[in-house]
Amino acid sequence: MMTEKSRNSIYALIDLDGTMYHGTSPIEGADKLIEELGQLRVPYLFVTNNSTRTPEEVANHLQHFGISAGAQDVLTSAQAAASYIQKRFSDKMVFMIGELGLQQALEDSGISWTDQADDVWNSEIGVVVQGLDRSLTYAKLEAAACALRGGAVSILTNPDVMLPSDRGFSPGAGTIGAALQSASGVEPIIIGKPSEIIMDEAMNRLGCTAQDVIVIGDNMMTDILAGANAGCRTALTYTGVTTPNNYDSFCARAGVEPNMVFHNMKQVREWFIKEML
Repeated sequence: MMTEKSRNSIYALIDLDGTMYHGTSPIEGADKLIEELGQLRVPYLFVTNNSTRTPEEVANHLQHFGISAGAQDVLTSAQAAASYIQKRFSDKMVFMIGELGLQQALEDSGISWTDQADDVWNSEIGVVVQGLDRSLTYAKLEAAACALRGGAVSILTNPDVMLPSDRGFSPGAGTIGAALQSASGVEPIIIGKPSEIIMDEAMNRLGCTAQDVIVIGDNMMTDILAGANAGCRTALTYTGVTTPNNYDSFCARAGVEPNMVFHNMKQVREWFIKEML
């Protein structure tokens, strides 16, 4: 997380999958963009809906592609969820459905939590926080639903229904969230993109306001909509989900349009250079 102010006070919130890389493959020019932002002294933060990886794991993944990054440069939906809970429900016991990224975020925030279904019947659960859990059991789903019906607050790290995988696409946190909402009748508080909650957390980290921020990402339904919801300028890149062919349909679905559109990372880098001259 680079926080020294640039000359024109531009701050960048940058998406990862589809913007910096595709799974295990780098996106051309992403490394040069981040290098340029450092040289231009543009503060930036990588903002991801991923709740399963720790910030250290995300940073290591970026480093694998030659992108300079540390854990301090990363904000995950799990971290944003933990921060939200810590600020509003710090006195509550939390039942967690998720993986290491969410577990560590709760630990780092000093939150009392459990992921054991039996604890729901023996403890007063005030919050159910749910991310992607690829080891989800029926017992956990049942316990979470019962806690919610008993008055616990429902928090969803991110609403992504499907995720790209080696098999094509796999169910995401939003799929589990839909099942939990159906079973409990309780609508969750959504933390990750397109919610402004994760964007507000990112801006708080950087110490900036929305008017100075540009949100960079490939997905109209998450990145660009999140930026718009938070009052930030937005820059869409044709490097992932959105393409010139589906642009109009995605804009219609999102109900917003980006402030800028770039075909590749080279164009994004050139825009920053021009802005900083």
